[in-house]
Amino acid sequence: MVQWLSEFNYDFALAAIPIQIILMVFYCSRRNLPLRQSRSFLFVMISNLVMTVSDIAACELNELWRELPFWILYVINMLYFIAFIIRGWSLFDYCSEVCHIYRRTQKIGQILSSIPAIGLIIMILSTPWTKAIFYISPTEGYVNSFLYSSIYYCTWFYLLFSIVTVFICWDLINLRIKIGLFSYNAILIIGIILRRSFYHTLVTSYFSILAILVIYLTSQNPDLYRERETHLFNRAAFDVIGAEYLSKGIPFHCVILTAHNYETAKLIYGFNQLRRCLLLVGRWMVSHFKGYYVFYYGNGNYILFHRGTFEENREQTLKIISERFEKAWTDNDTDVSLSMSVMILPYDKMPNDINKIDDLLHYAFKRTYDENNLGNYVIQDEMLHSFDRMSEIESALGKALEENRLEVWFQPIYSTWEKRIVGAEALARLHDPELGFIPPSEFIEIAEQTGDIMEVGRQVFNRVCEFAQSFSMEELGLQFINVNLSPAQCLNEQLVSELSEIALVHNVSMRKFDFEITETSVSDYSMIKKQMLRLQDEGAELSLDDFGSGMSNLTSLMQLPIHIVKIDMEVVWAYFREETKVLPDLIRLFQNADMRIVVEGVETNEMKDVLSEMGCDYQQGYYFSKPLPSQDFLSYLNDSNASLCPPS
Repeated sequence: MVQWLSEFNYDFALAAIPIQIILMVFYCSRRNLPLRQSRSFLFVMISNLVMTVSDIAACELNELWRELPFWILYVINMLYFIAFIIRGWSLFDYCSEVCHIYRRTQKIGQILSSIPAIGLIIMILSTPWTKAIFYISPTEGYVNSFLYSSIYYCTWFYLLFSIVTVFICWDLINLRIKIGLFSYNAILIIGIILRRSFYHTLVTSYFSILAILVIYLTSQNPDLYRERETHLFNRAAFDVIGAEYLSKGIPFHCVILTAHNYETAKLIYGFNQLRRCLLLVGRWMVSHFKGYYVFYYGNGNYILFHRGTFEENREQTLKIISERFEKAWTDNDTDVSLSMSVMILPYDKMPNDINKIDDLLHYAFKRTYDENNLGNYVIQDEMLHSFDRMSEIESALGKALEENRLEVWFQPIYSTWEKRIVGAEALARLHDPELGFIPPSEFIEIAEQTGDIMEVGRQVFNRVCEFAQSFSMEELGLQFINVNLSPAQCLNEQLVSELSEIALVHNVSMRKFDFEITETSVSDYSMIKKQMLRLQDEGAELSLDDFGSGMSNLTSLMQLPIHIVKIDMEVVWAYFREETKVLPDLIRLFQNADMRIVVEGVETNEMKDVLSEMGCDYQQGYYFSKPLPSQDFLSYLNDSNASLCPPS
């Protein structure tokens, strides 16, 4: 048992030391973000460790004041006070870096914020002569002096301004960072209060290490910014580094790489081999592109990030990447071929917001393969215009959903056997006050990417139920209304209950609806089948839409509880253009499976008659009518079913 000289209790301080050392060793052994905030955090840990050790040493040596030279006592006590001040300032400096406050104040803010700390350090260094903070008395030993309290005032100053900084930069930091910043400052405040209340218990270091742990867990843990499969930086790291460069006006560029055969490779080689391949690709990029930060975005997508505008060696970089990916990636356990597409995002095309940069990168991942086939390897204005268009549509869709402005139009479905219109397909339509009419092919895809498709589906079905409630479908001659379901909707466990609830609110039977599942969306057969069976239990019917547009497993498709198959218009047109004769065979296939058949894309009377002779049950297309707003559709029904011919 150590016999301490002073009457101070060191338990909390001693407990903090090994935690601090372990954390520092672990932190320094990992790859941290190459940013000033990482260095600032390391400085916080170093200053806190020095403060803790020097605090214990000073308390003990002060008891030996009769036996030691006074200069040793001055040095060790000044070291503690300087470390205490630097610890307080460095915590504020870290907070300022995370909040990007220096972006608003430039260098002047950084200089002004350090003045109190510098002033006090000068005052501490002058103490042997001025006795400003403390002095060593020949008769009493260590004595606090008249400006001793300024040490705590300085700490309170930095704590207060740390909290103010968070509020000033509220919109620039995410919730996790906000919670971390507020938490560690609250812990420090409690620690200072307890230190003043229990003077002979050294608790400051203990509360400091708690604050450091909060910072580590919420923002500085290296694993937060590392992708598990490849051990490269992840998207979160890109956002932090990119935001730092943007805030300081540092030019940078990105090389975008995407393995366009990623899904195929996963099927051919299996997950384990592909994961090993991705690891090899990451290592190769790190070793061959010195000075670049390498990020992995998942699904075979990489980003090379480098400071500068990248006007030089562009062709050489593309050549190196192209030549390497012509060969397989091999080691003892791996032999995988990846086909990589490459695009360069130069600094002059870079958006000025990190979230927009992220969106542009994801857009580029999807476009890179097609752009390379056109000979484009650098993002140009045309691609940016397409991206801006997508962003505008995303905003327009969000506003329309918020204001409940999504429309539903109806396209008639003709019965070959009854020779009249017996059904309709409900189609979502979006008209924006500024952008005008936005095609479904644009806003539906965006809705699926953003997650808005769930709300789109709800509003569309709500509009359909309003239509079915307002008019007697039997009097109109309508037997059913087709409603499309997207892949994302089908993955929602609450889908059927939500649809049933909407129908119940409008007092409309689910038996009036035929829900269409697009062939290309059928990837998870078990989930799709489960949803279909639930819808059937509610009385609805199920159809397979756009058959022929995908490459689904026909055997698995035939096992789904569907009663109608819609043959894609491209298959129909290919038959009438005499490009393929597969259409009659498809029709016979589904007839033998006791399924009814709808053909899309009917545009002429000749097509109508030929398809009727083939035995198609229903027909849909512009020959009968384009999609119409509800009131126009009602007028169309009255005219067409009365005359049994399409309107002029």
